[in-house]
Amino acid sequence: MYLLDTNVLSEVTRPRPNVAVVRRLFSTSPAALFASEMTRYELRYGAALHPESEAIWAKVVQAILPLPLWIPIDESTALAAGRLRAELRRAGKPIEVQDAFLAATAQTRDLVLVTRNVRHFENVRGLAVENWFGESPGEP
Repeated sequence: MYLLDTNVLSEVTRPRPNVAVVRRLFSTSPAALFASEMTRYELRYGAALHPESEAIWAKVVQAILPLPLWIPIDESTALAAGRLRAELRRAGKPIEVQDAFLAATAQTRDLVLVTRNVRHFENVRGLAVENWFGESPGEP
């Protein structure tokens, strides 16, 4: 089962989406696709910044929001994200707040995190990560 990062879900709204991502999204059982409420926040934030904010948001609502099962940010996720972020900062390998929440969500629910930003998560021990964009791990 998979936890989808914002960059995976938002790919569906692009004029020319990555074929590998779209193929994988629509060939995977909907019951195996999850997203964090942090991702919903990032989608709304990104759409709100766009000059055509409402048109972009309408596209998100139509194309993306029905796809995954949404996971709320609960106490266990918040505590795990806080511990993870502190641990990585102490080790000199900081992680962004949103990424800490995604990693914690995936780990506390035994999900594989799907992202284009594999490097953002390379210091998170025990986290399973996949890149569906058909790129090598060293790419964006």
